[in-house]
Amino acid sequence: MSINPNIGHATFALTPDSIALRLHIDPRFYHYQGVNVLNGQFNLNSAQRQVHPNYDTLRHSLAQLYLGQVSENLSAFEQNALFYQISSLLYHDFFTLQPGTQAPAALNSDQLNIATAYLDTHYQSEITLESLAKFCNYSPSYLSKLFKAQLGINFYEYLVRCRLQHAVYALADHRQKIVDVALVSGFKEVKSFNAMFKKHFGQTPSAYRKTLSPEILSQDQKFKRALSIPQHDQILKHLVTIVTQDNTTQVNDPCATCNFNQAEQKYQNLKNRLQQLLDAEP
Repeated sequence: MSINPNIGHATFALTPDSIALRLHIDPRFYHYQGVNVLNGQFNLNSAQRQVHPNYDTLRHSLAQLYLGQVSENLSAFEQNALFYQISSLLYHDFFTLQPGTQAPAALNSDQLNIATAYLDTHYQSEITLESLAKFCNYSPSYLSKLFKAQLGINFYEYLVRCRLQHAVYALADHRQKIVDVALVSGFKEVKSFNAMFKKHFGQTPSAYRKTLSPEILSQDQKFKRALSIPQHDQILKHLVTIVTQDNTTQVNDPCATCNFNQAEQKYQNLKNRLQQLLDAEP
């Protein structure tokens, strides 16, 4: 699963013994390589698209990168090579750029750190672009341009998402009323809270809360708990299995000969061939 920059989300363990391996790629990494990802979208969801020729390669590289960092048996060069391989696969196979967009201006995150740090701690207060600009000693127009250029969203959208982030955690406590969650998260009224929550998460706060059964909440608390030594060792063994197994599709894989997999492979071969022809042009 890939989560796009500046997209609100929440993670809950829905099944026992869930394992999540997270790799964070700052959008600025792509920008510094001359690639614009602020005006596009990554579409990698293995639950919706269960077969892809590069899923195994991604899993293999992610496991290898994590094991190399834990065991310290990979040099910085080898770790960087794996990181570039993963980011390249994600971009070339799963990213779509919106038509007619241009790369954003050069980024300087230090200029925006004061503003975002203030919003992260004062989200419950009534904040306007003008009041935040005054606190940061910027003009409102300049601060607005900073948000758009560096984050791809405006000031108000960042503030809303910051408030929603805290609201998601508060909703897990069934003792709190929806209206109280809205107010404590910085929304003036429950109506605007409901509208923003549905816009970003596709459902109302009440509907979202109904999905959080006591069993799921209990499982999620276990999922987010720090790993014990035996659990950590078990996960390492699982990752070693992924790294050491043959990184190709096995014949006994039910999708090895299915029409979808064959069509996908033909598409990838055609795309690579076209790229070679374009690169060969003078």
